[in-house]
Formats: sequence, C-alpha cells, structure tokens
Amino acid sequence: MGENDFIKENIVGRKEGWKKTTRHYIRVAFSALLFGVLSAGTFAATRPLFSDFFHNEEQETVKFETEPVTEETESETETESETEPETTEEVTEPPETETTAETIPIEEVVRDEVRKYEYNIEDYKRLNNTLKQVALSADYALTEVRSRVTDTDLFGEHVKSGSSASGVIIARTSGEILILTTDSVLKDAGDIEVVFYGGRTYSASVKAVDETDGIAVVTVPLSTITFRDSQVIKNIDIGDSSMLQRGDMILAVGAPAGAYGSSTVGSVASVSYDEIQVDGYFKDMIADVDIDPKYGSFVINTAGELVGWFGSDEGDAEGYHRIKGISDYLDEIETISNGTRYPFLGIRAQELTSDITDEIPEADFPKKGLYIQSCIKNSPSYNAGIQNGDVLVKINDEEIGSMADYETALRKLTGEEQAVITIMRQNGSGYQEADFRVTVAGR
Repeated sequence: MGENDFIKENIVGRKEGWKKTTRHYIRVAFSALLFGVLSAGTFAATRPLFSDFFHNEEQETVKFETEPVTEETESETETESETEPETTEEVTEPPETETTAETIPIEEVVRDEVRKYEYNIEDYKRLNNTLKQVALSADYALTEVRSRVTDTDLFGEHVKSGSSASGVIIARTSGEILILTTDSVLKDAGDIEVVFYGGRTYSASVKAVDETDGIAVVTVPLSTITFRDSQVIKNIDIGDSSMLQRGDMILAVGAPAGAYGSSTVGSVASVSYDEIQVDGYFKDMIADVDIDPKYGSFVINTAGELVGWFGSDEGDAEGYHRIKGISDYLDEIETISNGTRYPFLGIRAQELTSDITDEIPEADFPKKGLYIQSCIKNSPSYNAGIQNGDVLVKINDEEIGSMADYETALRKLTGEEQAVITIMRQNGSGYQEADFRVTVAGR
C-alpha cells in the first residue's frame, strides 16, 4: 500500500440497532402528539379571554335570504336542453285511425289510489314521529326573553318581578346573537335576559323595537356565551310564508300551551291576499290551532323553517288564530336587526281600481296613485294634515302608482327626515294637487 492509499478507503459509521431507531421515532411522535394536545387545550381555555381583544369592532350587516338556490331546477333545464334531439328530418304523422284510445289523467289515477288506501296505526305513528322531530329540532333556536325589574318590599328585601315571552334566534354574526321577540316583554323597562336551550341564562340588550307591529329584536354578545353553549344553540332557518296555502300543516312552537318548550300541530284554515295594513299590504292567514297566545308562539312549516308568528287573539274565534307571515315583515325585521327603526308614515291605502274610480265620476279624478283609506291617529301623515280620501301620487318627487312604488320609496326614508308627500285632494267638483311636509318617524 502506498503512502497515501489510506485516503481512498471508505469510513463507515457505526451501525445502530433497529430497536434504538424505533424508540427514537416513537419519542418524536409522542412529543408531537403531546404538543398538539397542549396547544389545543391552551387555545380552548384562553379563547373566551381574548375574544373581545381580537373581535372586529365593525358591525356586520344582517341580511335574510328566504329563496334558496335550486340547483336541481338548473340541472333539469340543462338535461332537457342536452337530451332534446336536434333533427331536421321530416316527421311522419301516424295515420289516423277510426278509434282513439281513452287516456285517464294521472291526477285522477293518483287521487283514486289515495282514496282507496286504508291508513293504519303505523302510518299515524310515522307521521307523528316526523312532526315530533321537526318540533324538537326547533328547540335549539327557541329562547325565553325576560324583563326583570328589582323592587323593594315592605321588609326592605329586594324582589324581582317582570314579564317574559318566547323568542327565536334569527341570526348569528361574529359578535352577537339576534333574537326576535314581542315588544310587550320590553315595556317594563327592566333588565333584559335570555334563557337559551338547556336553561343557561345570559344578559341581553334591546337592538330595536317596532311598536306598530309589536315586535322587537334583542341581542346577546357572543363573547359572553361559553364555548360549549355556543356550539349547542343555533339560529332558525327563515322560510317563505307566501308559499303557505289553505290546508297546509303547520307547527306552533315556543309557548303555545302557556309553558315554554311546548308545541302543537295545526293547519292553515284561511288565506286572503293583498289585505291593507299600515304602510303596505299583507297576506292574511288564519290557522286552525288551539294555543294560548299569552306568552307568544312561532309558526314553523313541516321543513322546520320559521314562517311567522301568532299575533294577538283579539277578535279571533275560539280555536282560530291569525298568523303574521314573516315574508311580509322581513324588511322591517332586517332593518331593526341592524339597529335602526323602520320608517313610518301611518297611511292605510290601496291601489286605484275600477271599483274606486267608478264610484267617483269626476272627469279629473286621478287615474294613478294610491287611494288613502285612513291615516293612523297621531302618525306623521295624520299630524301633517293628510286626510282620508286623498290620493297619494308622489313621495319626494318619486311617482307612486302602486303599492310596490310606495314601499320602495318608503325604504329610502329615515327617521326624523323631512319628506314631501304630494296628494290630490277634492276641491269642489274637481281635484287639486297639494304638497305636505311630513316628519318621518320610526315604527
């Protein structure tokens, strides 16, 4: 071997045993697992403490959507267009025959089969179980809203009193939970608290109130709710009350039996459209359902969606109660959910029809506008001098020809704003235009 031949030799390290290598990798894996568990535990423990510090102070805008995207319809349309044969060949009509085979409409076939079917107790159990599950699923969104007033009795002891009503969670943002309830629970001017599913109680505050329709929205800061409770409670899905028809099955939840957490089943007994209400139209629905309206009850459809609530039982026949469909009030609920009051003019009006114009034969009677049936006493329009029988034709120079025009113009107004309302008023044998400055109020 030459003098430098040892440089060409390969130096090989000591070969470690497989047992030692296995133990090394086990220690590494265990350390990583332990670090992950400690990190997750630390995050869960400190999250409530730092949620306020990292919370974005910019308030989210609440927006309600009631019309889900129906991909099924789109796919069906695409399928039809793809499968429709494109041909230019001449279609040969079959030769006419002396006898034509009779065909029975499929609707009649289905109706006859349903009539022939004999329902049994198992069918009833399945239906009852399905409705029960729908009612139970709504429990996670239902609440009890309390107003607590602290008084002192004759012995100097503090005594709490107040009122309560049902509430339902309609929205949840990154910073708060919004609950729809009745304004009656807020008239005691006491501290507001909300009892969620499971009996956990949290302090709340009033977001806004709509005194005209008797509803209110209260808010609970999400940062005050424990992580465990925040995972249990949920907001309810908003349905489309305009789709309800006579005979549809509905569920009353909240406190229909006079106790919170109760529920019952009923059906829509009557439906009428374009009923006049303050500053708009609505769909008047009466339900065949036995409830106690004292503490408030909400109406959900068989899909578990919120479609309305029961109003006051004043004037309702025994066993029948009016439903306030949520689709008619969605704009107002959305407005007060964002902390502002919905604009209010206090006008009950209807679109001009031949029934109205035929009764008033004057040639110069307005052919376009809203016929004012009445103005609510002490409302902005009433205080401004607008009278029954006037015809509303403009709001701030925007022409009003239909109730849709009126509602669009109304949404552009804000509380305490001065609006110019143009009407046509009878003057002798004719009608004369007049402007009124109205101070818009909040509902």
